[in-house]
Amino acid sequence: MHHVLLESGIEIFHDQFVKLGTFWWMVWNAVLAIIPVFLTLIFFKREDQPRHGVRNITFGFELVLILLFLPNAPYVATDLVHFLETVRVSDASLWKLLGTEFPIYAVFVLFGLTCYSFTADRLLYAIRKRFGANWYWTALIGIPLLAAIGVYLGRVARYNSWDVLTDPRGIIHSSSQALDRVKIAKVLVSMWFGLIVTHQVYRTFHDGIRVRLEAFRKSQGTESAGVA
Repeated sequence: MHHVLLESGIEIFHDQFVKLGTFWWMVWNAVLAIIPVFLTLIFFKREDQPRHGVRNITFGFELVLILLFLPNAPYVATDLVHFLETVRVSDASLWKLLGTEFPIYAVFVLFGLTCYSFTADRLLYAIRKRFGANWYWTALIGIPLLAAIGVYLGRVARYNSWDVLTDPRGIIHSSSQALDRVKIAKVLVSMWFGLIVTHQVYRTFHDGIRVRLEAFRKSQGTESAGVA
């Protein structure tokens, strides 16, 4: 019985792994999405804020570097257009696709948005500690706006993060065109608002978990002191 269950489990895992291989573009986009997370963990540790000494000099460079890669995280969410295309051309029913392929898209989308929210939250924390509340509120609005423009440049204009160095004029031209077109501007505003909401939802869960963990640690410390 256990042998049969093990074989069935291995077969299911193999089928899902093979299916995941057909989503190679999302796997690659997920790899790009985690880059700003790694950079943030290296450059903007919460316990190091506000920074002092030599690292103050590199603050601006590190911030710009992370912002260049940050749009790769919410960009993963736009891969849902491939699911919509699959629904349009596939002979399978919508309910079957929702049960088989959509969960894979959902996992990648959640991963990308979590990477974005984590990175934005670390940046905002560092900015508030370093520059104060006014700059914090400016960044709270500015970071998701820059990310939304970056997603547009990647999804529609097909630019990459490194194109800022190789084709800056093209990026500036595409950005100005996006702002001039009403429909595209509406999409940008929608993405901008969506990223703000996404970050706030992340903050709610993140702060709630931190409060509970701190309360748990304090209760454990109190119990230890009582026993001693």
